[in-house]
Amino acid sequence: MEMANNGPHLERRKAVSSIGMIILLVSFAMLFASLLLGYTVFRLTNEVWPPMGMEMVPITLPFLSTLVIAASSVAYMNFEKAYSAGESKLTSRKVSYFMTLFLGLAFMAVQFELWAQMADIGLYVSAGIFPSLLYTLTWVHAAHIVMAILALLLLLPSVFKEHSDTKIIWILNIGKFWHFLGVIWLIMFVVIFAF
Repeated sequence: MEMANNGPHLERRKAVSSIGMIILLVSFAMLFASLLLGYTVFRLTNEVWPPMGMEMVPITLPFLSTLVIAASSVAYMNFEKAYSAGESKLTSRKVSYFMTLFLGLAFMAVQFELWAQMADIGLYVSAGIFPSLLYTLTWVHAAHIVMAILALLLLLPSVFKEHSDTKIIWILNIGKFWHFLGVIWLIMFVVIFAF
């Protein structure tokens, strides 16, 4: 059980951890911005797109990935709300948590299918700048998704235990990371696959 006089100490911990997570997300954002800038410059400097007679990636799987990651973000928001509500929302907490985890794994499954589709149409990482940029962007994003799934698994004990004010700090920070990855994927979808 939490100590009742943790108030000011807990608020300081929330503020410090929130600032730390924001700094981490800004550094991740700079990584993705650099990669997307490289892709954009390459695209704008080519008269023909896609270059070198290569095929464009069909939009179906990237669009499906976008829907899945958006749904996972909504599920995580529901998990955060249910956790904050305490024991009265225990069932909702479990459902939302496992839905988030399932959708995160589904996102990865769609990514593996996307990479297989890219190989089927002749887009190999060694085939030039265009496919290597596609693979780099999607692989780096997938690596971050794997980190987020591992972070989700660290929360598993919290799903079944009573509400903890200190555990909510972890839940909120992992949520920031999870939603950040959803926004990054949406930007990648628009920049790489939709146009």
